[in-house]
Amino acid sequence: MGQAGISPTQLALKIGLSESKADVLVCAAVALNILAFSKGQVILGPHGAALLGQPWIMRFIEHHRFFYRDLEDPVGLLKGQSVPNGLRSYWTYEDDESDKLAYSELMAASQEAVSQQILDAYDFKKHQNILDVGGGSGAFLRSVGNDYSHLNLNLFDLPGVVGLVDKKSKLIPHSGDFRNDPLPQNMDLISLVRVVHDHDDDVILATLRNIRAVCKPDTTLLIAEPFAGNAANAAVTDAYFNLYFTAMGQGRTRSPAEIADLAAKAGFGHPKIWTTNLPLITGLMTFRVI
Repeated sequence: MGQAGISPTQLALKIGLSESKADVLVCAAVALNILAFSKGQVILGPHGAALLGQPWIMRFIEHHRFFYRDLEDPVGLLKGQSVPNGLRSYWTYEDDESDKLAYSELMAASQEAVSQQILDAYDFKKHQNILDVGGGSGAFLRSVGNDYSHLNLNLFDLPGVVGLVDKKSKLIPHSGDFRNDPLPQNMDLISLVRVVHDHDDDVILATLRNIRAVCKPDTTLLIAEPFAGNAANAAVTDAYFNLYFTAMGQGRTRSPAEIADLAAKAGFGHPKIWTTNLPLITGLMTFRVI
């Protein structure tokens, strides 16, 4: 059954544009596969259907105004002559309650798709105690808990972020700096979900060493994020993300080999790479402590 469409004239009236200006917008959207024409009607294209089906993507699009502000002088940004203040101010949420809430809502909005990719690829049944490091307000843990009710769900993040966790949830909050503050012990699974690419090597190495210090034999470290070095994903991982992180002033995407090298320096062995259905959203690798 085909989807219902709308005539170009009706669409122009609906969005409050003249027909000529609406035509400019529609033609651009068709070129980007957001919209399409069918029998003289405007309908959703493949990308438009994806946006409608994954509303969290719109949250990212809405916050891109900060990114665009930082890219007004891209050459100056890369040379260090331009001081970015859009993304950096957006993500500096430690002291502002509204910023912390905006950050957590944006992360939670996108975490559902990421979590589903991980849950489809990895079986959590064998674990008992999971610690999600840098897990924000706990969106990933809640998804895991919905599928694996036997798990003890432990969350570690900054005090102001952990404070946003719903007190009625099953999550057990722990607060501190994951680079150097003591982490909870007796965990058999520790996860870093979209954390590694947010930070520079020195921060990640310190974090991995801090995690390794509390790992007992048979503990598994799980790292999930889009990986660099995959030609199919390069437009996002190597272009978009790395410019984004440059504007943030920290972080970069890494290949599995680069992450494995940092993990080895922290005392972890060889990783296992898991296949996910949508590596553009997240890749997955685990390290098992012997």
